[in-house]
Amino acid sequence: MKILAFFWVGLWSLSSLASVEIVHHWVQTVNKRRDYETTQERTRPAIMGDIVYSGNLAGEVFAAHRFEGYKLWERKMEAGVEGSLVYGRSKVIVGDLFGNLVALNSRDGSDYWRFKISAEWLAPATISRDKVFAVTSNDEIYALSETQGKEIWHYSHRGDEKMTVRGLGSPVVFGNEVFQGFSNGDLVALTANQGKVIWVKKLKSKERFYDVDMSPYVDEKVVIVGTFDGKVYSLDRTSGAINWVYPVGSYGGFLVEDDKVFFSGLDNHIYCLTKSQGALVWKTPFESGVGLTPARVGDYLVVTTSEDPSYIINPMDGKIVQTHSFGAGTLGSALSSPEGWFYVVSNFGNLYALQLSKSQSVWLGPQTVKTPSAILRDFKTTN
Repeated sequence: MKILAFFWVGLWSLSSLASVEIVHHWVQTVNKRRDYETTQERTRPAIMGDIVYSGNLAGEVFAAHRFEGYKLWERKMEAGVEGSLVYGRSKVIVGDLFGNLVALNSRDGSDYWRFKISAEWLAPATISRDKVFAVTSNDEIYALSETQGKEIWHYSHRGDEKMTVRGLGSPVVFGNEVFQGFSNGDLVALTANQGKVIWVKKLKSKERFYDVDMSPYVDEKVVIVGTFDGKVYSLDRTSGAINWVYPVGSYGGFLVEDDKVFFSGLDNHIYCLTKSQGALVWKTPFESGVGLTPARVGDYLVVTTSEDPSYIINPMDGKIVQTHSFGAGTLGSALSSPEGWFYVVSNFGNLYALQLSKSQSVWLGPQTVKTPSAILRDFKTTN
């Protein structure tokens, strides 16, 4: 009897263990001809309800059913879309590499308004209250009317930098303040209503490649930001004074949960620091390339990289539980949804819909398995 009891306890323990599987649901591939040499996609998709919105360097902007993958509408921009896409207030605001910033109707892709400049749009705009805040490749922020696209103010922060890293972070709005990093290594706080400077913090520490390429994290007390040349900073939100510095650079942004700050370092490690003191909790190496902003998907973090693979990380201890390759990597971070699905635009512009699923490590006996048609009916009923 003791042996039998021991056997059942052992079986129960084994059956409670689970591994993570990555389920590939669908992919939307590029249909249009490319007019450029680079293949490095920086666009992060956007979701609202059952619809996912995306764009790519071929200039395709489209809406697709995010569970089944079929397109609802598609628009062709004048030039490629390299990171500048966001959803808000029944609009999809998209910028291209010819300086066109367009607000599209999220239902059918028709135009609400257009705003034209001579620089590139490389980062998603930020929609706050009645304004749209967008940053250009030549280090200017524009505040536009959300309903009409008319300019309210703009701020220019051009420096003397001669060699910079391609990429930008979005403006971050907190209350009546706008925070933006620039290619000369400065972080600037502006008033949202008029674009007046509150403070400027110089973060440059080397002679080149000192860009701030990500959106800063902002809350009531702190601003957390990183530079390409080798440091992550925690600053006082109201004054810009430095709270702590961690000696590793970053290209992607931050995921902050409670007192934990997750990010990808430029030394080929994924990091977890304490928000309060910048103390190291754990760091995990990855193979190569540039790591992007971690995304929370269920119980795990998904970290995409520019050269493959992408990583599924346990946020408690930093252990890698699974990897996945898109064939060419990506410079766009993953977008997660509450159901454990996530969406990635790979290099060469393909939009992937994937899901994290826990699989049991031992056979648990007879179970009811849904057919594909039953799964499809469930999605249509519950989502």
